[in-house]
Amino acid sequence: MSRLRYHIRNFFVAIILLTLGGVYTLQAQTGELRRPVQGVRNLGMGNTGIALSFDENALFYNPAGLASVDSILVGFPFLMEISDDSISIISEIAKLSGDSTTADVVALLMGKRVHFRSLTDLNMIMPFGELMTFGAASGLETQFDFGVRNPVSVEIDFGFRLDRIQNFGFAMPVAHGRWLLGAGVETIERCDIPLTTATFGDVLSSSNISNSFGSCKLTDLKRAQTYNFGFQQRLETASALKMTWGMTADNVGGLKFNRSDNETSPADQNTEYSLGFSWQPSWGPVRLLYALDIRDLTLEHADDTYCRTTSGTDCLWKRLHIGTEIGIFPIDSGASTFAVRAGFNQGYFTYGFELNPFIFFRGLNIQYAVYKTETGSQIGDRPDKRKVFQLNFGF
Repeated sequence: MSRLRYHIRNFFVAIILLTLGGVYTLQAQTGELRRPVQGVRNLGMGNTGIALSFDENALFYNPAGLASVDSILVGFPFLMEISDDSISIISEIAKLSGDSTTADVVALLMGKRVHFRSLTDLNMIMPFGELMTFGAASGLETQFDFGVRNPVSVEIDFGFRLDRIQNFGFAMPVAHGRWLLGAGVETIERCDIPLTTATFGDVLSSSNISNSFGSCKLTDLKRAQTYNFGFQQRLETASALKMTWGMTADNVGGLKFNRSDNETSPADQNTEYSLGFSWQPSWGPVRLLYALDIRDLTLEHADDTYCRTTSGTDCLWKRLHIGTEIGIFPIDSGASTFAVRAGFNQGYFTYGFELNPFIFFRGLNIQYAVYKTETGSQIGDRPDKRKVFQLNFGF
């Protein structure tokens, strides 16, 4: 094996191992609006969900939507998300010959971005007639990001996040069901390396790669607890229209982690306010859903350093989400035998589908979505295309 391939192999091994020990360093360089437990259904519909949430995803988008669930739901989903570049990069690295040059490696990786997210979750929604609905979810989510850019002086971006999440919520209808009110408490134990940039030369010459990117101890997760509140109001003047608007306040009181005095990660998050509208007409075996969300109305999201200090229409555009779904043979309030989805997330087209092969119940739920999200600060800055697939076992 040539010296070049030796360095490349060690570099990728070190990237994986650096998450196992060390101390946190450096600050976030990205504007991606990263939120835990983003649902496949929502992502296919432009990542909407403030006024259109009537399944387990309501716990993370708007707890008021729990009151729209009309049956007991128990799910055990396995989710995997990967960027378009990831598979091609792995394949091409395996093909590197022993006499490959640095220029070959730079050409292979330049402008590419590896993104991976996995989620294992156990959730349950329990409605008590028209009185109240309770929901709970507990899971582990991992996210990994790696990219190479700047052909003049090669730079490497790396980020890693591990979240152990517990979410408990409830919702109730009031005023003859025209208003739905919901609340939840969310606990997150997090290990986080914010997306950080280092030069390729510094990484290869460093005796400890954590000196370039920082690292986190998986045995020392930082804990935070916060509260989420939301409401939805049904505006329909006829039963077939089902128009709804809603608002949420997430991280009320702030999401504040128990860091030591010398630590800066994981970053705390401010209260986030969001607004949504939806239209849910239904005609027999066909259900149509339309939704529009504006997330983070006050531009205070912790992962968006640019918009926290700069105002403008581009920052509002990054928070705009539009989506639609066509479902055939609805099973309950939140699932259909087959459904197709489409939308716009930050101005980029999204799409996806859902299949319940058992037709009359959710024994096996298959979902898939493709979406883009911006990983840079400003509008149009480093969009990343991602594919997400989920198998959900439950009833």
